[in-house]
Amino acid sequence: MRDFTAAAGRLRSLSLGAKLLYSAFAVASIVGLLVSWRLYGAMVQDAGAAGYYAGAPAAAPPPAPAQAPAAASDGPALDLGPELDLPGAPETPRVLVEQVSERKLLEVTHFHLFSVPVYVLILAHLWLLARLPPWLHTAGVAAAVVTSGLHIAAPWLIRGAPGAAALMPISGVAMLLSLGAMALVSTVDMWLPRRPRRGPAGPDEAA
Repeated sequence: MRDFTAAAGRLRSLSLGAKLLYSAFAVASIVGLLVSWRLYGAMVQDAGAAGYYAGAPAAAPPPAPAQAPAAASDGPALDLGPELDLPGAPETPRVLVEQVSERKLLEVTHFHLFSVPVYVLILAHLWLLARLPPWLHTAGVAAAVVTSGLHIAAPWLIRGAPGAAALMPISGVAMLLSLGAMALVSTVDMWLPRRPRRGPAGPDEAA
């Protein structure tokens, strides 16, 4: 395996085609992170992570305000049912009452275990090629690995301990920030002007 830290700064010397390719991947990575966050909100809805992963009881919707009985001259009252949304009617909160099945959770975890590590691996290699201090290279990779691993494990931890529901959004935000920063910084560094050579080409500047 090649040591990418020995070639820090090489992003700026890439060809135009390579820069376009890696920039497109970085932009798609950021968009994918944002879409994943929206998808998480659409899945758990009002019940939160504890209700979705552990089946914890969700808060019941507030009772509908009492309505005065219609006068006899108004004609018969029509029961439109709770599923019909009328303009101006108060929105009834949706409550999730069914816990995600173990098979469904296994399928999602299986998919993430094969996709997220590859995603992190590619972003981390671009990050290691950026002209940054070695300690920042190490810190960025460590943050990406820890936050992504914790986010994959969070549904199972919440399933066993519903009180840890906050772990899901916290790990998700941390992963979004760490991976998003790696993609953004790598893309910006890639398009910066290449530094002029001084003296004999060192290992970092060799073609």
